Amino acid sequence: MAVSQGVQQWEDLRRRALRLESDVDAKLISYNKIITEKQASVSISIPEKTGPQEAGKQSSLPEEIEACLHQLAEVNDAMGLCVRELPPGESARMMHTLQRHREVLHDYDKEFRKIRATIKELREREELLSSVRQDIGEYRNARTDPLLRERMAVNNSLRSADAALGTASSTFDSLRNQRSTYGGIALKLANLRSRLPSVDQLLGRIQKRKKVESVIVGLVAGVCGIVVLYFAVLR
Repeated sequence: MAVSQGVQQWEDLRRRALRLESDVDAKLISYNKIITEKQASVSISIPEKTGPQEAGKQSSLPEEIEACLHQLAEVNDAMGLCVRELPPGESARMMHTLQRHREVLHDYDKEFRKIRATIKELREREELLSSVRQDIGEYRNARTDPLLRERMAVNNSLRSADAALGTASSTFDSLRNQRSTYGGIALKLANLRSRLPSVDQLLGRIQKRKKVESVIVGLVAGVCGIVVLYFAVLR
């Protein structure tokens, strides 16, 4: 009766161990996916974005795995006690099975520690890259501000130069028009100057004629005056 109870207890513990191993295996697969996601985000230099629910699941997953591994270790210990209480014939077969469960536990624990260390390394690398990106962004902003100010100053200078060139062009057009006008005036003055000698000669003749006429008029007036005085004296 004791042997049958021991065997039944062994079977119960073995079923519980298999269930825990299945849970640990599924959780390790989910935990390992975090590595793939982080490696993808780091390789393309995109910060990892996880929602509150996903972040809470990732943070609780290691604790759940540790709890399952702890329970599985306790079940394996209980199975060891159960094997020691059974007769040698029964315990030999069960000891082999127990050894297999202990190897599975060891492999799961080793895999869990490896995944946790890898995730920690990737997280530190991600934080480092984020810090580097932030420093690069600040450096670019620090360089961009003076460049923007310099570019604005150059644009202002170009606008001032365009305005000055526009004014100079207007002044040049005005001077060219004045030059054309002055050229026409100079041509007219040259033509007038070429005609001035004949005009001067005509004016000179007119003045001479006026002088002759004045002399004649003066002589006539003098003679008339003398005649008048003569007749006046005779009376």
